[in-house]
Amino acid sequence: MRLAFVIRLGNDTRPAERRFEGWVQEVDTCCEVRFRSTEELLNFLGERFEQLMIPDSEAPLGEAGSDQKESRAGKRKRGSRGMP
Repeated sequence: MRLAFVIRLGNDTRPAERRFEGWVQEVDTCCEVRFRSTEELLNFLGERFEQLMIPDSEAPLGEAGSDQKESRAGKRKRGSRGMP
């Protein structure tokens, strides 16, 4: 299921203040990130969207299909443990 995400909002989420924090996971790859701001959430979603829209033949060397690319936001490849 491409471009499908599960978002779990944390206790510090304040929609009226446009502040969101929690976890987001890409369903297809189980690539997961803990976000502490709306900007981090949108960055993750944008990165995943761009990665899927670039054909493998056009992606820079080493990035085609890379699901474990690390970032400041704390991405990780989910193992046998569930979401926190």
